[in-house]
Amino acid sequence: MSCFRTYSKVGNKESATTAFGGVSGVFTTTLLATVLAGCVAPGEGNFRRPPTPAEVEQYNAMVQPEERIVCRSEVPIGSNIPERRCRLVVDIDETSAFHREQLRRALR
Repeated sequence: MSCFRTYSKVGNKESATTAFGGVSGVFTTTLLATVLAGCVAPGEGNFRRPPTPAEVEQYNAMVQPEERIVCRSEVPIGSNIPERRCRLVVDIDETSAFHREQLRRALR
């Protein structure tokens, strides 16, 4: 059940070795399945779904204008696949002001 076997014949003895240096195929398959399952399955804490447009609209109707959420589609650097990013209006304003100030300092 291993990936592949190599056969060698020395004198009158024939021996088989697995691709993983003699490790049993069942153990290797179990180990590989465990590692892959751990990498593929997202945990509860590391997966965040962006809010739906209806959820954003409902939230924005209940809060002050400066606490509203704005969602837009952005293409990350190095990718052609757009991602939906949602941010608070206050955070957008603060980030814009910070970047404007950094640009002014750089251009002096």
